[in-house]
Amino acid sequence: MKKWITLLLLLIPFGVKAEDITATTNYYINENVASNKIKDNNENTYITINQGSTLSIENEQEINAIYIVYELKSVSGKISNDNKENDIGNNGYLHEYIDVKKLIGTANKITINYNENVKIADIYVLSEGEIPEYIEIWNQPHKEADLVLFSTHSDDEHLFFLGLLPTYIARGANVQVVYFTNHNDTPSRLHEQLHGLYTVGVRNYPIIGFIPDAYSESLEGAINSLKKANLEVEDALKFEVEMIRRFKPLVIVGHDEKGEYSHGQHILNTYILEQAIEKANDSTYDLDSLEKYNTWNVPKTYLHLYPENPIVMDYDIPLEYFNGQTAYEVSKAGYSKHKSQQWTWFTKWINGKNNEYTKATDIKTYSPVQYGLYRSLVGEDINKNDMFENLTLRKDEIKEEPTIKEEKTSSAQEKERFAINKNVIFTTILATITIVGVILIIRLIKKNKH
Repeated sequence: MKKWITLLLLLIPFGVKAEDITATTNYYINENVASNKIKDNNENTYITINQGSTLSIENEQEINAIYIVYELKSVSGKISNDNKENDIGNNGYLHEYIDVKKLIGTANKITINYNENVKIADIYVLSEGEIPEYIEIWNQPHKEADLVLFSTHSDDEHLFFLGLLPTYIARGANVQVVYFTNHNDTPSRLHEQLHGLYTVGVRNYPIIGFIPDAYSESLEGAINSLKKANLEVEDALKFEVEMIRRFKPLVIVGHDEKGEYSHGQHILNTYILEQAIEKANDSTYDLDSLEKYNTWNVPKTYLHLYPENPIVMDYDIPLEYFNGQTAYEVSKAGYSKHKSQQWTWFTKWINGKNNEYTKATDIKTYSPVQYGLYRSLVGEDINKNDMFENLTLRKDEIKEEPTIKEEKTSSAQEKERFAINKNVIFTTILATITIVGVILIIRLIKKNKH
């Protein structure tokens, strides 16, 4: 019987895609049919679920997983079926994948209760199988990063930092993106942000700053925008210092000091970053982040278009990790997810006037391949084509061998074990000889008596 079961298991095909069963799923709020907005595949339409209300999700097929697209971010709540319940929403993600089977077990009906009011754009429902590519499964931000990119806005990471993320993700680097501003007043840009990052291989959730997006053409203009939002430069400085201490990057990458096309917030971002790099290693600055993460002295910092110690990145090499696409091509795909920005001059900048660009080096203005080494603790670059020159990715670090002291201790223990074994053998032999000797003496005495 066991042989037949094994044979049947071997015949089950692997790699079966999960079925999107959203269309046949019924949604209820407190037993009332929910608006179809929750299943219209439109991130710009939302329903509100109030605290205390129960959202029910039902399907004739067993529900294996769900994928929730929120308006701004998830909130904490409980997911349950007839047998079990578990927590959801605690990560604050905009897009939340929930493995129902793992958390509570598959069922034809599940319910969700949130601890506060929440707006939800869509909930996708999946049967068992391999998760479709359009579902984003986000990991927590890195505990420690090899590279931290301080991008100002949603889409800068694919434009002025074009090629950077896919290049080092393909290398296996821990890449963490930190955004200086947010687009909370335009939720569509937040969705585009995640779609673009996921397209270029980012799987660790980005950090999104608290500074509202505001346009200006100077440092002073950007600082005035901060003040209008009841913020100070010091607030932004503490934020960046905390990010540096938290992620302890080997390499930091920032914007052009002139803000590429003179965008004030790009200028402000780098103006603050240059201070934050020093302050992060100052044990007297920002005691709150110091207590949580300690100090950190960043080994290398690069700025886009920085004129000193220049390096030129190669984003036109086919990358096996991305099925032969170049970093330039991957970043273009990432930018294409920013649908609300396709009308802007950035689109011609990245693609060419008539989509004639085929490589990153075709872009001459604000060239994305040109950087400068702003600060280094490990010497200047010689090859000038790799931000990790003179550094080792954390995944490639050689694990520490036992110290000499540990080796001596180990050796001493071996000698001690050998000495113990030797003593045991000697004692055993001595006891055996003694016993044999006693037996022989007894026999001799008996023989003499006879």
